[in-house]
Amino acid sequence: MAHENVLAEIDSVLAEYRSVEEQYGHRDGDDEYEIDAPHPVEARITTLLLTAINRHAPPKSPYGNRAALAERYFCQNDDGLIRELAGILQALRADYAADRIKTFQELVHSDLFADMLEAADYLLGETYKDPAAVMAGGVLEQHLRELCRKHGVDPAMTNGKPKMTDTMNTDLAKASAYGKIEQKQMTAWAGIRNAAAHGEYTKYDDNQVRQMIAGIRDFIAKHPA
Repeated sequence: MAHENVLAEIDSVLAEYRSVEEQYGHRDGDDEYEIDAPHPVEARITTLLLTAINRHAPPKSPYGNRAALAERYFCQNDDGLIRELAGILQALRADYAADRIKTFQELVHSDLFADMLEAADYLLGETYKDPAAVMAGGVLEQHLRELCRKHGVDPAMTNGKPKMTDTMNTDLAKASAYGKIEQKQMTAWAGIRNAAAHGEYTKYDDNQVRQMIAGIRDFIAKHPA
């Protein structure tokens, strides 16, 4: 899911939490704030908060771990659990809003592409610069396709066929997914990949392929999808 969709879902759950808080919240005799809602209401908001955290928190992140601890610690205190989960979800939202977190899909893509680029590095180290260039270029093409989906750019042409790398690159730059300098770098890397795929092996050298692999790795880290 795009970050804006994640934020919208989280905001919807937090709005429900605030509604329950406004309707049933009060201060007890010790001046502590409590939410004294009927059990079905508590069960609903607890489930919504937990589901939102588990759906949008990256695997093995502090958010999911903290939510699991809260379930155990507040097992006999629904009010305490609700307030703890709301705080965790608010923190998760803040990190999404500040673009400090990657979605699960982005993490999967990052790991997959990292493995493929590592394989391209290995091929280059074994003096197979041409298949290394093809593999790295394939990673770039697929990542641009994922960036298209993230930024609302159609990765296919009107006839349904997949767009070429250069076309996606142009469309993504128009959508402000990245700047003009990076657009030119994409064009250069795509040119090396195309030369390798068409047997034009003298148009580039080992060092250019090495820089291409490193550059694509940095680009994916900077623009996850």
